Order: sequence, then structure tokens, then C-alpha cells
Amino acid sequence: MDSEQFGERQDVPRLQRDSAYARSRRTINDVVKSLRDIGVEEIIKLPKIAVVGNQSVGKSSLIEAISQVRLPKGTGTCTKCPMEVFLSSHSADGWIAKVLLRLEHSTIAFDETNNKDDVPDLLWRAQLALLNPERPYTDFVHWPKEQFNYVSSCMFSRNSVVLEIIGADVDVTFIDLPGIIQTPPIVNIPAFLRILTC
Repeated sequence: MDSEQFGERQDVPRLQRDSAYARSRRTINDVVKSLRDIGVEEIIKLPKIAVVGNQSVGKSSLIEAISQVRLPKGTGTCTKCPMEVFLSSHSADGWIAKVLLRLEHSTIAFDETNNKDDVPDLLWRAQLALLNPERPYTDFVHWPKEQFNYVSSCMFSRNSVVLEIIGADVDVTFIDLPGIIQTPPIVNIPAFLRILTC
């Protein structure tokens, strides 16, 4: 992948990236992530940026521009569960992307990569794991790309895919939510909502 596509800031002075402000910002971002990982949000609300909007208006493209990695693309609704994106510039071992599954009361490591080109497929697989809770999530870790159109048992999930990028240009955490569907199917709304998410 050509790093210039995303405008990586090679010209940011090292002094600016290692300033006291930058270090404290990284520390705060790390603390918020750790609190979120242990479930503190069930008790208090932690700060976050949410990306919300209509279906197919470019929410994921905004996240791509900030995170400098590609996200899954397709027609219709691509984001079918919340995606938490945690970016940290602090890295001793170079760039790494970790994908986790945040369930109601736990967070499970799903997979990781050092290659930015692998991230969209990892995210598709993680989303498939959440949309098919009756199967072990491990079934989807190496799910073949040819079967990404697998018919899932749920249309959407309340659980989250977590993308943690270490070695990013910025320190920030934000949430990408599924797009607002303008024309829902004409059905019994309460029954539809029950089967919509898992």
C-alpha cells in the first residue's frame, strides 16, 4: 500500500511527537482504552468520538483517512456492528494492528497483523464472527475470502469489533456505528427489531 495515499505525516518533527503534551495525550488514551477493556463503561461513560450518519455517506472513509488503513467496502450496509478504533502513536515494535471482539462482558483477542493490507479482511472476519454467535468465533479467524458473502444469522450486532493500531500518527479513540437506514422494510417493527440484532 502506498503510504502517500493517506498522507502520512513524515514531516512531523520528532520533538513535536515526543513533547510533554503528546506523551500525556498518549497516556490518557491508553488509560481510557484500559478502562473500556475491563468494562468500566457499564458504570461510567468514558469519552469517545462517535462517527454517525446515513448509510453510505462516507463514515468509514473518514476513519480510513484518520487511521491510514483500509476498511471493508461493499454495496449497501458494510458496517453491521459498532467498530471501536483505538489509535496509539506509542510503539516500540513498529506498526501493528490488533483486532478484538468486545462482547457484553468480555473482550476476546481475534487476530493481529503487521501488514496494513490485511486489515480489511481481518475486520470482515471479525464482523462475521459477531453476526454468527451460534458458531465459535475461531471458525472465522481464517475464514476464506471467497465466503465473505456468507449469510449470517443476524443482520446487526450490539457487540463491537475493536481495531487497535499501535504505531499510528495520532492518539485517539472513536466509534464507527452502522449507518442510519432511511427506508426500513415494512414489517412488524417490534418483531423486526428482535431479530435484527444479536
